[in-house]
Amino acid sequence: MQAMKLHARSSLWRRGLRVFGSRLFHFAENNDRPQMERNGERWFLRQLLAIHAAGAKTGPFVVGDVGANAGCYTQAVLQEARRINCAVEVHAFEPSPCCLDKLRHTFSGESAVRLVGAALADQTGEATLFSGQSGGTHASLVVRSGAARSGGGDVRVPRIRLEQYMKEHGLGHIGLLKLDIEGAELAALHGLGERLRPEVVEVIQFEYGGTTLDAGVTLRELYDLLASRGYVLAKLFPHALVRRDYADWMEHFAYANYVALAPHWVATR
Repeated sequence: MQAMKLHARSSLWRRGLRVFGSRLFHFAENNDRPQMERNGERWFLRQLLAIHAAGAKTGPFVVGDVGANAGCYTQAVLQEARRINCAVEVHAFEPSPCCLDKLRHTFSGESAVRLVGAALADQTGEATLFSGQSGGTHASLVVRSGAARSGGGDVRVPRIRLEQYMKEHGLGHIGLLKLDIEGAELAALHGLGERLRPEVVEVIQFEYGGTTLDAGVTLRELYDLLASRGYVLAKLFPHALVRRDYADWMEHFAYANYVALAPHWVATR
């Protein structure tokens, strides 16, 4: 019986087209751009703060910086808020002991920042923060694939539900919930329970990418949960939000930022 011949790899021209096409696609889609100065995160933050400052609402704009790491996002919130004289209140959640030490040093005299030494999840207790001892940006409650693990040792950390935190601290409303927790985004959203609704948490920015794949979660699951609670979903670009209904072609697991908006934010914009 004659065997079927299998080529060891695709032809050079096919590989070349594949690489070129992939790079062009990800460039057009604003994927794989983690720098907040370039990927639209700082631009989006400016828009939210400006709208809040110009509106009739009283009180500070409340931000949940979930996965605060060394505090870069919280610093950006404070900088942009001061630039336009907008009052803010930041709840920075970070489970890594190493990062917590840095945060305490950086924001020791900052009354607008409240540090929380815990990971957000769908249940309370303790959990393992993989690669969490060194304070790297890839530490996660999710076991990462071999190539993605950053090293630095694992550490046990407390985990809490955001619903519980809001109740215990009398926090009735969040303007922006920023989730950068390396694959644990869906669990953190489930941890909001019945408070996951636009009247309570108005805007949610969440990451999607390789960490989502490691967690065994799909973009469809994130979309389905948030859309079912009344949010409008969009993708973040350098100077724009593009409204997006879910489609299979979006399930590529390349790093990107998505936003779930309360309907009144869409009307405002």
